[in-house]
Amino acid sequence: MDQKPALLNTLEPGQLVPFDVRPVLSGGTDPLQQILAKISGLREGQVLQLINSFKPMPLISLLMKKGYSSYTEVINEQLIHTYFFKDDGNTLTGPAEAENKPDDWESVEQRFNGKTRVTDVRQLEMPGPMLTILSELEKLPDGEALFVFHKKIPVYLLPELSERKFDYRIREIREGDVHLLIFHK
Repeated sequence: MDQKPALLNTLEPGQLVPFDVRPVLSGGTDPLQQILAKISGLREGQVLQLINSFKPMPLISLLMKKGYSSYTEVINEQLIHTYFFKDDGNTLTGPAEAENKPDDWESVEQRFNGKTRVTDVRQLEMPGPMLTILSELEKLPDGEALFVFHKKIPVYLLPELSERKFDYRIREIREGDVHLLIFHK
């Protein structure tokens, strides 16, 4: 979104929920789970203002698939604000959003029943999970899927999957336990 949405110019006190992730990142922690908790805690009409030093492209893609629009404002070279919000149903939904509906997991799982390879990357240190998954996908024949046990949603992997013409489904079982099904588009 290039032009600042009118919604952001008309926010009332309490509608803007700021979250500065710079201290979290400088402490060596990935703030994804905290961001997702903030997003899921938003009430209708509220906007999450993510304060960072870079534009969080993988996060924007991930939240877009969950029905959120975003707008990024560059304050200066070291300060970037990214706003996440629902558009009162006016957001255009692309096929990727429909593809990752939880109820769609079962149909994809059935489609690849007996044609699934499995990998578990939960114990690997970064960037091991992403490298392992991409390596497995290079060997994945058409008509088969890769089932991945992961400890979190791999936000940096998702754009890479699209570029390599793979589709995926994600199922969050509980914190620290995420399942992915990845397959050729």
